[in-house]
Amino acid sequence: MLRMNTNKIYNKFSGGFTLIEMAIVLAILGLLVAIVIPSFGKIGGSEALDTTALSVVAILQGANSSARSSDHASDYGVRISNDKLTSFRDAYGTENKEYSISNLITISTSTGIGTDIIFNNVSGTTTASGTITMTVLNDQTKTSIIRIYPTGVVERN
Repeated sequence: MLRMNTNKIYNKFSGGFTLIEMAIVLAILGLLVAIVIPSFGKIGGSEALDTTALSVVAILQGANSSARSSDHASDYGVRISNDKLTSFRDAYGTENKEYSISNLITISTSTGIGTDIIFNNVSGTTTASGTITMTVLNDQTKTSIIRIYPTGVVERN
C-alpha cells in the first residue's frame, strides 16, 4: 500500500515574495514618492507665506499703534531687510526688536517705501507708502502683498 507523507508536500505559494515582485512594488512606491514630495514642498511654502505675511502686518500695525498712542512721545518704525524685520522707537538703533523671516520667503518693497517705514507720533501717518511683496522662493506664483497708505493704514491683499 502506498502512503503519502503529507509533511513533505511542497506548496509553491508558501515561499513568500519573489525578487521580481519586490522590485515592482519598490518601483511603484518610488514613483508615488516622486509625485507626492514636490506637493509637500509647496504646502510648506504656502504656510510660510501666510505666517510671514500675518507677522509683517502685525509688526507694522504694532508700530503704528504705538505711534498713535503717543507712547513715549515718539515716532515708531519698522526696518525691512531680506532676512528680518526690526521694529524701533524714534530712530533705528533705539529699542530695536528683531523678527526673523522664513528662509522660504523673499521680501521686496516698492520704490515709495525703501527700507524704513516710520509712523509719526500721534497721527500715525507715514511718508513711506507703497507695497511690500512676499514671494515663496520655490513657487514664484504664490505671493502676498501688503499695502501701506500715507494715513498709516496697513492692509494685506
